[in-house]
Amino acid sequence: MPDQNAPALNVPDDAPLRRAGYENLSLVSLVPKWSGGESAPPIQEFFDTIEGSAAIGNWTQADMKQVCALKLTDAARAFYSASPELTSPKTTWQDFKSRFLQRFRYVRSSQYHFGQ
Repeated sequence: MPDQNAPALNVPDDAPLRRAGYENLSLVSLVPKWSGGESAPPIQEFFDTIEGSAAIGNWTQADMKQVCALKLTDAARAFYSASPELTSPKTTWQDFKSRFLQRFRYVRSSQYHFGQ
């Protein structure tokens, strides 16, 4: 009988992750706070972190929206608080994300940040 704890051999790097049948919200700590200010990293980077953690942790869309809301500060928090449609259970993650992307479009290139 093979050892269940032994590393898998001959598994391609692009094989899908095996997910537990439950949500792992301990990954919330990987998501940084995001202010929406001039010195904040691009919003897409923030969303990529949320979505990556969600994929590994088996989060729902509601989990992603809640984690995002918990990590917002300053201008981003004010925008969220002033937009009641963002707290609606009917709002999908894509709609939620789209509203933030419209409001916090980032005009600086990656090269700008690299030079900082």
